[in-house]
Amino acid sequence: MKIIIIGAGKVGFSMAQLLSRENHDVTVVEQDPDRQQVLEEELDIQVVAGSGSSTSVLEAAGVRQADMLLAVTEFDELNMVSCLLGKQYGVKTTVARVRNPEYLEVKAFSLNEAMGIDMIINPERVTATEIAQIVQNPEALNVDFYADGKVQLVELEVGADSPLLGKKIKQLDSSVPYNIVSIHRQHSIMVPGGEDSLEKGDHINVMARSVDMAKVERLLGFHARKVENVTIMGGGRTGYYLAQILEKQNPSINIKIIERDRERARQISNKLKHSLVINGDGSDYQLLEEENIGASDFFAAVTDDDKINLLCALIARNLGVKKTACQVKRTDVLPLIEQLGIDTILCPRLLTAGVILKYIRVGDIISVTVFDEDRAEILELFAQPGAVAVDKELKNIKFPTGSVIGAVVRENNVYIPDGSFRIKPHDRLIVFSLARSIHKVEKLFLNGGKKY
Repeated sequence: MKIIIIGAGKVGFSMAQLLSRENHDVTVVEQDPDRQQVLEEELDIQVVAGSGSSTSVLEAAGVRQADMLLAVTEFDELNMVSCLLGKQYGVKTTVARVRNPEYLEVKAFSLNEAMGIDMIINPERVTATEIAQIVQNPEALNVDFYADGKVQLVELEVGADSPLLGKKIKQLDSSVPYNIVSIHRQHSIMVPGGEDSLEKGDHINVMARSVDMAKVERLLGFHARKVENVTIMGGGRTGYYLAQILEKQNPSINIKIIERDRERARQISNKLKHSLVINGDGSDYQLLEEENIGASDFFAAVTDDDKINLLCALIARNLGVKKTACQVKRTDVLPLIEQLGIDTILCPRLLTAGVILKYIRVGDIISVTVFDEDRAEILELFAQPGAVAVDKELKNIKFPTGSVIGAVVRENNVYIPDGSFRIKPHDRLIVFSLARSIHKVEKLFLNGGKKY
């Protein structure tokens, strides 16, 4: 696939790196000479100097032959114009990064249709939505939904007092159907078999029907806590979106936002209905004590400064906050940060990458979730008629190492499959796979795919 990326900032560079690694034909359009040099030195891609709003630059980048145009500069207007021009040149799929809430809340007309944008991506809103899901499931480190909400995936930590300690997967109570699709242990990730045992500190990803997940968690010894008080550090776009989402989800929840900039604090206070906005420095230990942050059930640090987020999350944890979440934009420090004791670390770039990837995967891909610094993904896809794996029992399909089907949706019914389950055409599958096996998994369910 030929893909043009407009802008080589953090998101653009990450997508170029990921896509070139998968042997796509990637061209990046970038104006900054320093960024151009970094791209040329570190990635095996074509770099074109200039702006995505220039027709001559787009033509030099090969826009007439492009299958996809991804506009992710810091400027919303430039991204939208780039997509508009791309559509005029015949680009099949255009994706724009748009952050300004005013563009996203237009009611008089469809911005997507007017500007020729197939998908608008807002990393801040994506991150806020992810945090809001965790607020609803505070016993989990991360939460994702699939099949229009019918299937749920939760990440849980095996603690020192967990009844799961030392037990093999095959020994666990399965009276309510579920699948443990992966175990994250000491910076490595694996798809477990029945003989694998659980250890203290393991992060397990459990997949089940959404209506059954609460029962599954109790079955595994995890108990949900009700969240009544939430503190948000940072009233920028992510913090504002998070408060907005939480207000809609549960009007009775107590939301407190700490924002350093006085004017920004005033603006979001006027826009939000029930949230209390405090103008102050969230890294001030005394302020956090005075505001009784320790009584919060959930603390989310979502400023634009990774260091401030980490510091505030650690202070909140020290003050007694039950659960902490922290936004970190640098992916290279994630393994180190995971050792600091913060419950949930969220990287907007990884979350955004998953949204973009669903346009790139072969087959009938519905959605993609990226895990663990691009080392694993969950694919939600349809099994195509005539594919290698269709009409066979799972135990008779040679799945690539490091992959597993977590759930299957058929005619609005959700199944947690075992070895005797038979895949049928048009089944909706939720598959966990390590990065090295993703393309092999895709071909199993693609009409005309090769046999593995």
